[in-house]
Amino acid sequence: MACHRVNFRQARAVSGQRTYMPQLDGLRALAMMGVMYHHWLPSSWRFHFPTEAGLFLFFVLSGFLMTQGLLKEKITMPNSAILKKFHLRRLLRIYPPYYMALAIAALLGVSEIIHAPHWWLLNAQNFLILHMGYWPPGVSHFWTLAVEQQYYLVWPLVILWTPRRALPVVLMILALLSPLTRYSSDSGGWLSMDLIPWGLLDNFALGSLLALFIHRGVKFPHRLMDLVGLLALVGYGYLYISWEMHHAVPGWCHFQQTLLAMAFTCLISRAAQGKCGIFSYLLENPYLVKLGQYSYGVYLFHNLAPLIAGKIFWFLWDERLPANIAIVIRVPFFLLITWFLTWFCQRFVERRFQAIRV
Repeated sequence: MACHRVNFRQARAVSGQRTYMPQLDGLRALAMMGVMYHHWLPSSWRFHFPTEAGLFLFFVLSGFLMTQGLLKEKITMPNSAILKKFHLRRLLRIYPPYYMALAIAALLGVSEIIHAPHWWLLNAQNFLILHMGYWPPGVSHFWTLAVEQQYYLVWPLVILWTPRRALPVVLMILALLSPLTRYSSDSGGWLSMDLIPWGLLDNFALGSLLALFIHRGVKFPHRLMDLVGLLALVGYGYLYISWEMHHAVPGWCHFQQTLLAMAFTCLISRAAQGKCGIFSYLLENPYLVKLGQYSYGVYLFHNLAPLIAGKIFWFLWDERLPANIAIVIRVPFFLLITWFLTWFCQRFVERRFQAIRV
């Protein structure tokens, strides 16, 4: 990719029914960087900052992009044809790289995959992790892929078969169900609230609601969206800090993720139009956009990189090395391994399956 700033007006040129929105790739990249920081560095280095928040940005983005595509195709295609095309595309796009990552994890000796492969092959590992009660090393991040796939099975039915006038109301009701679900699952701890798909409805529903409004030509004043996003972010920050300080606000703490999803929805509404103000230059940076385009592969392999590095560069875990220095030395190796696996998968796996015309 040439090292110059992406021209947003040119990049938004429509090809068929798809519109390229480079600032969304920039958002993906920033989210991915936060997730890598969360998994690669010790918790003491996070300084109570929610580095895992990028995971939920991916969920909101998925709801937005999925609904946007479904609504565009609904104009010219019958629902049954849209559904068939939708699932074939995702089958070819998601599963080959995912199964490659599973094979690598099995070769590395990840016992959770070796002893219960069917859970992982069928993308139900979120329920397995919930049953185990701990995050399996190297493959814990695959729970998000399981939730995504479970939504891909159900969400198109909601978008395509809900009556047109009822769809906004249905999406708002679904968004409000998430805090209630988290409240009812409170006794099971954060695992039970994070891993069940219906506890994340607000992320997908708010992203879908934004796509629906844009599809119908509804225009929100930028200042209003900025104000709503800022208030949601402040509310989230207050609830998050209260939770981190072990002084969770009873009842309201379960709206924490909903407020974060609202803030992300407002941010996506800006980025989808290429109007993120002074942040546009950052989000359209060609290197950041490139990372966003490869974010799926990076996400698959980044948590396996420490396991691979531990096999090849075992001396980096020598106890004689000062702990902080050892961590700093390891990260470049994690980056190289992640990028190599992502490139290899893109070159020899993803391209072959994406070349199949649906």
